[in-house]
Amino acid sequence: LLLSRSFSAAGHTLLVYDYLLTFRDEFVYIWDAPWTIVKALFLFNRYGNLIGQTVIRLEEAGLLAHSSQKFCQGFAVFTTCFMFLSTESIHILVLVRAWAIWGTRKRVTNILAWSYVGYVVTMLASSAYSVRAGDGESLHSVFILFVKMVALL
Repeated sequence: LLLSRSFSAAGHTLLVYDYLLTFRDEFVYIWDAPWTIVKALFLFNRYGNLIGQTVIRLEEAGLLAHSSQKFCQGFAVFTTCFMFLSTESIHILVLVRAWAIWGTRKRVTNILAWSYVGYVVTMLASSAYSVRAGDGESLHSVFILFVKMVALL
């Protein structure tokens, strides 16, 4: 357990160090650029992941630890939603890039959009299934939290 926490702390330290190394370039090239969906997704991915990873590391270190089952279930829901949103922000960036490279024709747009919708439905179903509790409360919480997070975007 100590070894796992040590590697986790070292990895997070490198993540923060990387952010600090690239912040100047980010400020020059990203923050001064006009707001687009790509810029918003990039910043959401960059800082949302840093915040989410920090919360997870704090819990792993025992600083957010709580012995209640409700906390553990809530944290499992948070972790599942965080992993889903961080992964999907990257996928959407790749889809936008593919859409731009392959042309913005309606047929290409439809193929990319419907393929992505099918993928998201499959991922949501499998995530909800893996988080479910015996009483079904956790499953309900996943969908409520996900809807709230999407509504904020």
